[in-house]
Amino acid sequence: MELKRISQIQLPGQRFYEIFLPILFIIIGLFGAFNHALWRDEMQGWLVAWQSNNLIDLWKNNAPSGHPILWSLLIYFSKNITGTPISMQLMHWLLGSSAILIFWRFSPFNLTTKALFTFGYYPFWEYFFVCRHYVIAELIIFIFCSIYHLRRTTYIPFALCIGLLANTQALSWSLAFAVGMTLVSDWFLNPYQRKNYMRNNNWIFDLISSITISLSLLSFGAFSLLQVRDSVKLLTSFIDIRHFLRVVGQIFGGYVLIIPNSSRFFDLILCALITLILVFSTIIFIKFYRPALTYFLSGFIFLFLFNYFLFLGDGSRHYGYYFLLIISSLWLALSNKDKQSTSSNLQNLFTKGNLFYFPRLLTICLAIHMVVGIHMVINDFRLPYSSGKETAQYIQARGWEDSPIFATRDVEVATVSGYLDREFYLPELNGYGSYAQWANRVILDRAKTLDEVQVYLDKFPKVNKLLLLLSNRSSIKNLEPGESLYFEKFRVKADSKFENSFHDSEMFYLYWVERNLD
Repeated sequence: MELKRISQIQLPGQRFYEIFLPILFIIIGLFGAFNHALWRDEMQGWLVAWQSNNLIDLWKNNAPSGHPILWSLLIYFSKNITGTPISMQLMHWLLGSSAILIFWRFSPFNLTTKALFTFGYYPFWEYFFVCRHYVIAELIIFIFCSIYHLRRTTYIPFALCIGLLANTQALSWSLAFAVGMTLVSDWFLNPYQRKNYMRNNNWIFDLISSITISLSLLSFGAFSLLQVRDSVKLLTSFIDIRHFLRVVGQIFGGYVLIIPNSSRFFDLILCALITLILVFSTIIFIKFYRPALTYFLSGFIFLFLFNYFLFLGDGSRHYGYYFLLIISSLWLALSNKDKQSTSSNLQNLFTKGNLFYFPRLLTICLAIHMVVGIHMVINDFRLPYSSGKETAQYIQARGWEDSPIFATRDVEVATVSGYLDREFYLPELNGYGSYAQWANRVILDRAKTLDEVQVYLDKFPKVNKLLLLLSNRSSIKNLEPGESLYFEKFRVKADSKFENSFHDSEMFYLYWVERNLD
């Protein structure tokens, strides 16, 4: 009897999961927005906007960062929601949630693929919990895929997509280039598309407007990037096999979240071979729809050349652009299965039912992404991404937030500054500030931190006691809380240390410095 009842239990249908999973994603993200402890790169963006009194200040403060202004602009207009970094986190949550809702509503993937993707590393963690500009690129490229059919009547939305991508981040230019090449090639190679578009009475005005919008925004984005061209280190040798394989390793990372060890040539070669299989399998799968293939190849080639000649990238957030290109090219292809331009009955390792059939490889890759994504989100609730928030709360709880504070290294202590909403004396600036001012700062020897403390005491003779805030690599080693060091003109007493942080560089140490009075 009991077995009969169990067999009659009805499991939720697909429609249930299509509603439940996005809502679950959004709710977890909202909890994350209030729980996630910002680290320096996130706080830098907040402080640039928070410390800007107007748009001119915002432009000046943002310019040395090397990033276009769009992200800072969004923070600027949302900063007064709460007047704290939570404003930025809520805005970022809204963008990430919107991207996933669009993905579930308009993408052609099956339920399994959507679920694996949604809770994968990039959409669930790197571009959702971590508040950076990358979420904008994800959102815009999903919008592009979902409105691709509108090209029959207007190009203006696509011009905006191209222009906004160019003003998001340097690597986003690969996506902007892919979108542009897809539309241009479709115009010249698809007479049916041109014919449909020209049925619009205002098509000339629409086309001119679209070109004007895209070129204007592209120029603005390029101007933003060119302000830091002196900091770009071009590749000195045109041919560098190891560097070439390292870039291929970035593509490998986009697929499976693993970067080969660049010091081991065998690792580079092995990962390059696997990458070749993955990329070739992707091409075989999407080649039936020419625009999708054009989009994939143009974006990959642009990004590869950018990585090779200008900037390799230094984290998963960067090689995530390869992942975005993969997903969006598949979106375009599967949304247009009825418009197959090529067909072949030839069977090989990459065709349906065989070893390297791409949907099978994609499921494996997405499963890896989901495991890592869920792990990172759970870990973020357990282990703060930075101890900056905890450090600031400790200072506030003891009423020390108005004390004179000497802090270094500026790039790292910005986290604490943002949570305290005040400036510190930063020796890198030889004055007060709250975030890294790349155009004005001086790189200091961490071993000479206490010499800089003496400079501060000489500069401010009325300050007899100050709070010394040091990040991990600048801390005074082997000095435990309660212990003191004595110097000729001052004494340093260790107060507390905050080492509960995912990032080693975001561990902080507090000391009291007291002048030796005669």
